[in-house]
Amino acid sequence: MKRCKVCKKKPRIRRRVNNEGILFCSDDCYEEFEDSPNDMGHPYIDDYEAIRYEYIQWIKNYVDNLYKYWLYGAPRKEDLTERIDDLLGEYIDFYGLEGQDGVFSVEIYNYLIDFEQLQEEIQNFEVDGKELKKRRKAMYEEQRRRKEEEMWG
Repeated sequence: MKRCKVCKKKPRIRRRVNNEGILFCSDDCYEEFEDSPNDMGHPYIDDYEAIRYEYIQWIKNYVDNLYKYWLYGAPRKEDLTERIDDLLGEYIDFYGLEGQDGVFSVEIYNYLIDFEQLQEEIQNFEVDGKELKKRRKAMYEEQRRRKEEEMWG
């Protein structure tokens, strides 16, 4: 696997590229790189930034959102997969390109594939009883703390 051009770490979820295809592990390393061209004029930069941000948010939160169904009754798996469908619909043109129109086109297409895999993961998600119990306990603890705070100021 390629490594970050600046710090040499393996890029993870916050990875990003510039329009020359140079890989960075984060926005910080991207901004530190001195020889980087200005990506802001690229026609796909806004789409790339948007889908990248969405993917990072989804990966950070989807498990919590699935457990929220068991704790609070919403959102359901179907709701989450529908939201992903709506998101994918915004980038439908990039399916047709299949990454054939430059670096950002490739990245956007890869994010679309990653979102499809995430949908499948959400559909196949099974609740872990121990994790649910731990989250339920934390939820009750938070509710108790709020009540005490309201009562005592």
